[in-house]
Formats: sequence, C-alpha cells, structure tokens
Amino acid sequence: MYDLAVIGGGPGGMRAAALASRRGMRVALIEKDRLGGVCLNRGCIPTKALYSHIIGGRGERAGLWERLESVVGKLRQGSATELRMAKVKTYRGAALVTRWEGEKKITVRSDDSEEEITAKRLLLATGARSVVPGFQGNDLPQVLTGDHAIVDPQLWDPERNRDVGVVAVLGAGVIAIEMLMMLQELGKRVILLKHSDQVLRRLDNDLKKKVIQTLKKRGVPMSDYVRLSEAIPDGDGLLIRGTTKDEPFEERCDRLLVASSMTPILDGFGLEDSPVRVERGAIAVDEAMRTSVDGVWAIGDCTGGAMLAHLAEYHAQAAVEDMTGGVYRVDPDAVPACVFIDPEIGTVGLTEEEAKARGLEIVTARAYFAANGMALAMGAGDGFVKVVARAEDRVLLGIHIMGPEAASVLGEATLAVAKRMTADDVANAVHSHPTLSECLRDACRRIVER
Repeated sequence: MYDLAVIGGGPGGMRAAALASRRGMRVALIEKDRLGGVCLNRGCIPTKALYSHIIGGRGERAGLWERLESVVGKLRQGSATELRMAKVKTYRGAALVTRWEGEKKITVRSDDSEEEITAKRLLLATGARSVVPGFQGNDLPQVLTGDHAIVDPQLWDPERNRDVGVVAVLGAGVIAIEMLMMLQELGKRVILLKHSDQVLRRLDNDLKKKVIQTLKKRGVPMSDYVRLSEAIPDGDGLLIRGTTKDEPFEERCDRLLVASSMTPILDGFGLEDSPVRVERGAIAVDEAMRTSVDGVWAIGDCTGGAMLAHLAEYHAQAAVEDMTGGVYRVDPDAVPACVFIDPEIGTVGLTEEEAKARGLEIVTARAYFAANGMALAMGAGDGFVKVVARAEDRVLLGIHIMGPEAASVLGEATLAVAKRMTADDVANAVHSHPTLSECLRDACRRIVER
C-alpha cells in the first residue's frame, strides 16, 4: 500500500509526489500521457521556447521547430529524473478510482495491462482542457485549440506552414494574445475575434489599454462580441461566419485558432460516482486543498480559479504540508502572472479596480521605462510600472508591469506584495544601476515622495 497516490503528472502533481516522498511517504504517481502536463508539453514551455526564438530573433525561422522539441525534451527528461531520484513510483496509464473513502483503490489501465493499487491518501491533479464553442464545423482539421496549436508544425515549422497565410484567433486571453503576436512576427496575417470588448480581462485597466494600443499599432484587425455560428471548408482554409455586436460577419482564414477558455478535467477517473463535492464545474477545496472526502486532496487547474502552473505547485505544497502535520497557505492576493508578448507583462496583487471594489483607500503611481537607462540601452523603452498601495501606510497591494523583461522584474514585485512591504521599503532599498528594476523603485519613490 502507498501512503499517497497522485493522479496527474503535471507541475502540481509532480511537485506533490516528490515533496511527499522526501517527507517519508511511499508515493505513486499516475499519468496517462506525458509527464509535465499541458505546461511542459503543450503550454508554458513550448510557448516560451517559441517566444524567445521568434520575438528575440524578430521573426527568425531557422531552427524554430528543432529548438522547441529540444527544450521540451530536456525538461521532460529532467522531470522523470527528479521523480526517480525522489523515489516516486510512476505508473503510465489511465487512473480509475474505485474506492474513495477509507483505503483508496485505484485501477491503472494502459494499452496492454491493468493493475490495482491502494493508498492511504489520494491527491487529484487532473488539470484542465480547452473548451471549443459549439459552432458548426468546430471539429474540422483547420480548427485548432490553444493547447494543441502550440505543438502543431502546420503553424510553426517554416517547412510546413508555407500555405498558412491568415490565422483567425478566437479569444482574448493569455494564450490567444501570446500566439497572435508570435504568428504575426512570423509574417502571418492575424485576425482577433474577441468575445467582449476587452483583452486579458484580469489585468489592471491601464495595462489592458496599453495592450489594445499595442495591437492597434501592430495593425491587428479586431472584432468585438463575436459569436461564431459556422466554419465551412474553403479550399485548404476556412470561411467562418457569425455575428459581431449582433451584426453578421464573415471572414476567410487558413486556420482558426480557438483559445477562448479552459475547463477543469473532472471525467475519466471516477469522480462522477464519488462523494467528492463539485462546485461551479470544479472540485471544491478548502485552504489546505482538502476536498469533502477525508484523505482526498485536489490541486491546480481541476480546482478552478487561476489556471497557472506555478500556482498548482504551491497548491501541492499546501496539500503535502497538511498531510504531514504542517501548515502552508497560498495567498490568493500574491499570485503572480505573466504574459509573454512584446512588451512583456508581469502582474501581482490587486489591480486598482479590485482595491477600490473592496472599499480600500489607495494611492497609485507610475514610472516609465522611457526614463530607465537600461531599457533605453536595450532599445526597449516602451511601457511602465504601476504601483497600487494602501493610502494610510503605503503597504503595497499590487504591482503591474508592462515593459522589457517584465516577468523578471516581477520577482522583486511578488516578494514585496507577498511580504506586505511598503513603498518605502522598496524605494529605500539600494537598486543596482543600470537595471530594469530601478523602474519599480522609481514608481515606489513617487508614492513616498508625493
């Protein structure tokens, strides 16, 4: 019998399995596909490999596909090695939980075998999948979902995508905007079809406005309040029809990239017949990631909320701490997020709008990369850092960055928000010169010195 069985080998599941094993548990990890989940195989890592090659090389095509496969392959091998060194037993196959209460029983089925394992505890890390709207023709080969499009050589391999000239992107979230900009850098004509009049809806409004300005500057055609009704084969491409603001519209494209939303994976492993409580399409958990069934925890995308690989890893830490008598809680107001476009975006904490909605008295300030020595030396002076602080004591509630290497500057910002630092703390800390992080310091100085 195992002390813990983990279903799902994405970032959260692997982190939980390795940490629990190092805490002395005998751990089984069950994964039906490849280790790393969507993040490593069809999401974060392939996207960033493409981003660094395309954006960094300004549309460079040579070696693009080879680089993507090399990066993913190395990390996948590293994940397997880490689990092996942590003495985690990995099962390749589909898991079906046949007993949820008391001693857990799980059947693991692969193509050529079936095995039953038992465990004292169970952790669900089943992830999420893309949602495809129900328009006619949504199953055509020219219609690609966000998590599979990133590893489709028809889009990215220069030897195979010569006939793909126009790509319509349905959605305006992180996946949609990141892919749209990369495809444009590769010389494709892109069309953005938005479900509303916004982009990246969780961002601070000032960042949203900047993204819209950037898209307009790049000449990206945008349609708002789009509802697709059908996609019809048209030669090697598609004719897509629907409405925008209730008016009929029609577009011709070579590929339609559907990147509108993700939904928790709640089927295929026996949850439907379990006593585990599901709320609003996700597994309900408390602060320690406990479900409604004793001895069963759930983490990551299957619990709903922000679907971020790094958040799943910290969910894993909270769950394992709870299993072993410790306490760790994820602060939902200190979870960073990045958007890898040009300029980059990094954000953590409350937006100005969220802070006001909570009735907080706040002050805000900005500093611009156009006045930052390192940004200008890099030829990347576009963007700003915005700081949101509590008025009474200048405690940092949120930091929002759009500019060069924003994701890297976000590290300091996240620490400041997570540790409830004040604008004074950051402003008074000596920052080396010239660095991009001086822009964060300058925004905090504007709060302190006003």
